[in-house]
Amino acid sequence: MEKEIQKKQIEDMYNVVRDVLKNWWVILFIAISVSLLTYIGAAWMYHPTYTSSTTFVVSAKGSSTGAYANQSQTEKLTDTFQSVMNSQILKKKVSESLKMDTFPGTVKIAVVPETNLLTVSVTSGSPETSFKLLKSMLEHYQDVSKNVLGEVVMEVFEEPNFPSAADVAFQGSDVMKKGFLAGVGLMIVLLALISYQKDNVKSEEEVTEKLDTTVFGTLNHEPLYRNLRARLKRQKKKILITEPAVSFGFVETIKKMRTKLLYNRSRHHDKVLLVTSAMRKEGKTIVAANLALAMAQRGKKVLLIEGDMRKSSLASFLNVEVPDGAGFSERISHDLESLIFQVPDRSLYLLPNNVAHKRSTEFLGSQRFAEFLNHMREEMDFIIIDGPAAKGRADAEVLARRADFSLLVVKQNYTKVPYINDTIDMLDRYGYGLAGCVFNDVLVSGAVFSSGYGYGYGYGYGYGKYRYGKYHGYGKYHSYYYNRADEEQENVSRKKEETR
Repeated sequence: MEKEIQKKQIEDMYNVVRDVLKNWWVILFIAISVSLLTYIGAAWMYHPTYTSSTTFVVSAKGSSTGAYANQSQTEKLTDTFQSVMNSQILKKKVSESLKMDTFPGTVKIAVVPETNLLTVSVTSGSPETSFKLLKSMLEHYQDVSKNVLGEVVMEVFEEPNFPSAADVAFQGSDVMKKGFLAGVGLMIVLLALISYQKDNVKSEEEVTEKLDTTVFGTLNHEPLYRNLRARLKRQKKKILITEPAVSFGFVETIKKMRTKLLYNRSRHHDKVLLVTSAMRKEGKTIVAANLALAMAQRGKKVLLIEGDMRKSSLASFLNVEVPDGAGFSERISHDLESLIFQVPDRSLYLLPNNVAHKRSTEFLGSQRFAEFLNHMREEMDFIIIDGPAAKGRADAEVLARRADFSLLVVKQNYTKVPYINDTIDMLDRYGYGLAGCVFNDVLVSGAVFSSGYGYGYGYGYGYGKYRYGKYHGYGKYHSYYYNRADEEQENVSRKKEETR
């Protein structure tokens, strides 16, 4: 029990980190904004001050007792001299002499430790003003202090200096750095809290806890780039079981799901499978395409239909060049069987989509499409529909009515639980209902805690064993080839499977 709790805590932490890193651009944008705002605010609040100072030597008239006696006299004199220099009489004289309405500065008196020296400084908003104020004070202070200082003699030891720089310089770069770091820290904490509180599926255990279904299969996260060089060149890999770069665990999990589907077919004689998701970008095309390839590797005649008629991506995802006229097009009044073509060297048949169809719901719900599926049930061993996302679209529900059963792809830590459960309720109403969910793109459960995968799901794949009559070669086209790189990768993958 303790180990399970620890595992869940680590999974939650990994999911939080994943969410934070996924939103790095938000963190960067907010941090830069905070940095700029901090700089603007600090610059607006910054008021530079300049200080001019002079030094006096304090001694008694006719005194010869030395500096120690004068030092004592200086300490006693400080408060008195402070009063003189800050007196309104002296400030008025200085202001009148400089033709100013007020005295725009601050006067400070201080004793140099263990000496008979006294420093006088004037601070104001400009270097010229502070220098002029101090010079004027030195000219008029004796008129005010002659009856106060008594027998004390004050001599100027150091003439007033002209302040060449502000007392405290504006640290613009330091302010921006602090603002940037504060923005980064604030956004990391905020995003972490949002991620932790988000009501979605974070682990395989939460599938059964939060969702009204079971786990049909768990697919671990597959990196989109083979290496650093590919990442720099933005060369994404295809997550297909025919690609050598795809992990062994991913391939075996697909084969395990294939075995489950074949078992369901033997029990219920169902052939048409709908693969969908609650939201877009959860990986339903990855699941549908790989299940179709896995079925074809067993020699099954499989028809893969691009059920999302508002986009065209399935053929490019499979690295297949679609011939002109194949697949759904603007002329869907054609005989649908004539739009199917066979993937080279496989018993996989493809009905892709060439253009976006605005009235896709009406066509998918038509009697003509239903008759097409019924005819394909007799000709094919298995039919997989790569359907659209359920949220915001009626196409998924229309396809669910046509299918015998369905699979729901749920991406880890992505879609809110209420949306997923609404989709599950919808799919359960049709055919044999929902076979389960494919927990996809799992970062922690498989990669960290799982030590292995099941083996022995069958390796007699049979390439090109079947040829499906008029669909072989699609009309006048009799062979369509991958590009050279894809063909070489296919050969490498095939040799690996033959040796196994």
